[in-house]
Amino acid sequence: MENAVDGLVFVANAITVDESAMTGESNKLPRETIENCIKRRTVKDAERAHEGKKDQDRKPHDIPSPVILSGTNMATGEGKMICLVVGESSCKGKILKDLKEEN
Repeated sequence: MENAVDGLVFVANAITVDESAMTGESNKLPRETIENCIKRRTVKDAERAHEGKKDQDRKPHDIPSPVILSGTNMATGEGKMICLVVGESSCKGKILKDLKEEN
């Protein structure tokens, strides 16, 4: 299996990712560095606590993700990521492996 890699962004410049092949979601989703995502989450959590909101009030894309999965495409931007999982252990690899297994 070639080029199946999941990773975390550590340098980002206006990255958006097309996840439609994996999730069916057609919106281009932003990706930021893990450092920026942690900072944003800390600020968002403080704002929500101040407003008396709970975790279930959080929306899925309130905070950009630092994760780029195999099987998705970069739509815009540029950056660098740390590869965490490759081959059969990657998201795409697991899907392909499940498709090959007999029921």
